[in-house]
Amino acid sequence: MGAEARDFADQMHLPLILLPLNALLEEIEREVITFVVSFRGETERKATEIASQLMQLSLQGAGIQGVCEYLATNRGKWVVIQDADQHVRLQAAPANATPLTLPSPLTDEQLRRQGLLRVVEPIPSSRHEIAGYLSLIGNESDFDYLERIILGQATPIIAIEFARERDRTEVESRYQVEAFTDVIQGHYQQPEEMMARARLLGYDLTTPQSIVVFEISPGEHDFSSSSAYAQWNKRVREELLREWPACWVQSEARRVIAILPLPPFDDQSENERELENSLYSRLERVVFRISSQKNNGTARPIYSCGIGRIAKNLQGLPLSFREAQQALEIGRRLFGEGNMHSFARLGIYRLLFHLNGHSELDDFYYETLGPLLNNDSTYVETLEGFFRCNGNLSEMARTMHFHRNSLLYRLNRIEALLGRSLEDPELRLALQIALKIHHLKKH
Repeated sequence: MGAEARDFADQMHLPLILLPLNALLEEIEREVITFVVSFRGETERKATEIASQLMQLSLQGAGIQGVCEYLATNRGKWVVIQDADQHVRLQAAPANATPLTLPSPLTDEQLRRQGLLRVVEPIPSSRHEIAGYLSLIGNESDFDYLERIILGQATPIIAIEFARERDRTEVESRYQVEAFTDVIQGHYQQPEEMMARARLLGYDLTTPQSIVVFEISPGEHDFSSSSAYAQWNKRVREELLREWPACWVQSEARRVIAILPLPPFDDQSENERELENSLYSRLERVVFRISSQKNNGTARPIYSCGIGRIAKNLQGLPLSFREAQQALEIGRRLFGEGNMHSFARLGIYRLLFHLNGHSELDDFYYETLGPLLNNDSTYVETLEGFFRCNGNLSEMARTMHFHRNSLLYRLNRIEALLGRSLEDPELRLALQIALKIHHLKKH
């Protein structure tokens, strides 16, 4: 046999046996079969021993990490666990080796460039789906038939650990949701007991807190079932935790609710306003970072943010939650989607919004602004500019692009229609309230 044929056999991992001319093929066949059977039996025995040890570790509570570390040490290879989307969840390195720098996504071609080979098996789940993937990674020359058998016996054990982890996560998540809901709705007997429950979950509710609600627009009907929603939800959570590492965040179908811890303050209103302004500024940074991140080509959902006032203690959190919801409702109605709405900054709109449609409010509105609306509705815009500029005619002329004399004429005409001077403080108050109602009715 020539050298070329031998090289080809080596490349294909084909064994070549040199036989004497008088050898009986039947005897050689029996020897080969005996060798193959005994080799396979020994290999399967080793695999069974390793699988038995892995099962013992699982029963002892070693978890996925402990099982993978034993497998990596025993086989002298890197063990990698991926989730169903093939994102790397865990890596265990063999003894005296450092973890691999794995590319994302992890592909066989990229590993081959590093002189590595991967053997991979899917991890089944009890729901007849693929829960993830178990891989052994090492030098190509170090792999044999045993690795494939070991993976086949190890994946059911890893599947058990996945199921345990999922069940444990579901129980913890359910307990988290129940505790969070009780806090924001006030469903508890003793505040001390509720604070103890929160403390067990890692949250301190003894300091001032504020509740914020991020909610996808009702017009975005299909986002709850799309990857865009999942990305948005994850992004909001990450940015809130980045700004407030100790905050308590819970997700619902189309919204994210967070309890944000704040530093203590005294009872002076100036300090509370400063804290409200600081909270608003920090949330502006959060919203900016959310909107500035890349969305991987998926459409970004339109959402709004409602901010409740600061609760000084646990008992004030249900009110802060209701205020955040009201801020969302009022803000969306008045200013549209895609904005931040702080209950503390809504001012008189908090009162007028819930009186909208009442006959007394409508009567007041038409009694105050009716003469202007019935004559020339643009007078209302002039009046809004008058209050916006605090009666400064020069500023009005600049911002409204009117000549000063034209503005004087329009203001005199407004006074004539109203029958009173704009210098009257009672009239000014009534007009400003009526203009707020006008804004409310336009939306």
